[in-house]
Amino acid sequence: MAHSFSYINGEITVTGVLDVKEFGSTEILAALEGESLSIKGSEFKIISVDLKEGRLIATGKVSSMQYGGGLTGGSFLRRLFK
Repeated sequence: MAHSFSYINGEITVTGVLDVKEFGSTEILAALEGESLSIKGSEFKIISVDLKEGRLIATGKVSSMQYGGGLTGGSFLRRLFK
């Protein structure tokens, strides 16, 4: 699954999202196919998460982002709604 990232006027859109591992006011950690995406900044708020469509939309101020290797561990959303 291909993925993309956009940041326009404080709105963050990520596609190709398989899972959201962590989400807080200063960091978003998402699992993409074969790798992870870490977004750091401030004032993050989730607008919507649709894992069926593979889309995460949030707002906030981005200071950095980093692609990394694959992730392990449980899903943040699954733990939240357990």
